[in-house]
Amino acid sequence: MKIRYQRSRVFGSLCALAGIAGLVFAGAASAAQPEPGTWQSHETTFHYLGISPTYSCEGLKNGLSYLLMQSGARLDGPITTQSCYNGAGSPSKLASAKLKFSTLKPAASGGSEASAATVPGTWRKVTISPQTSAFQLSGGDCELVEEFKDKVLPMLTVRDVQSNLHCIPHQSSGNLFGLSFEAFTPSDAKAAIAH
Repeated sequence: MKIRYQRSRVFGSLCALAGIAGLVFAGAASAAQPEPGTWQSHETTFHYLGISPTYSCEGLKNGLSYLLMQSGARLDGPITTQSCYNGAGSPSKLASAKLKFSTLKPAASGGSEASAATVPGTWRKVTISPQTSAFQLSGGDCELVEEFKDKVLPMLTVRDVQSNLHCIPHQSSGNLFGLSFEAFTPSDAKAAIAH
């Protein structure tokens, strides 16, 4: 009974913190001045090479989808996975995923991009850690976040990248990692869907 109460209380505190964070983000986004941006398409294959944990193809797909969307990218099609030798629902050491996504980048003033269709964009702070992604990531996902930072993040329009990624293999709860940066994203959430 006491344990349930404590968990409920912790969950309530987490929800309250998430609400406050949302208000802070909304205030920061509204204070930033929008600037014109254009969509840039990307296509790549992500090979997960971490020691632990191993991911099922569905798990890898969900993790990458979350990381891309948190970073302001727009998925241009479903993430397709491959090398699922143990079946789609079983962990595989060789799982990989094909990614097709677009990112917004500031339009070059006076360049050919200026005449193309532009979308208002703003720089926003993104923080990825077990604390800020409590229901999507855990300490065991440190290596996935590290590989995302090395292989995918350079394709996005980001600046001021700060990372604290000291991943300990085979440790699911002790990795307190952090990755933060500013990403250029659509000012209007609807613009991330329409293209």
